[in-house]
Amino acid sequence: MDVTHCTLIGDSLTDIQAAHAAGTTVIGYANKPHKVDLFAEAQADAVTDDMQSIADALTAA
Repeated sequence: MDVTHCTLIGDSLTDIQAAHAAGTTVIGYANKPHKVDLFAEAQADAVTDDMQSIADALTAA
């Protein structure tokens, strides 16, 4: 499988780091307020605090 066609949704810094190491896109799920800045600094491709918005985007796709 070509990981460049995949997206990892993670809620920890190690999830973000692992996705980068694997070469895949990563969405940081900031389930705690301090994670928004942490994931942005780690260069997640996107950061959200709303899992419903991810579900809605996948449904629309």
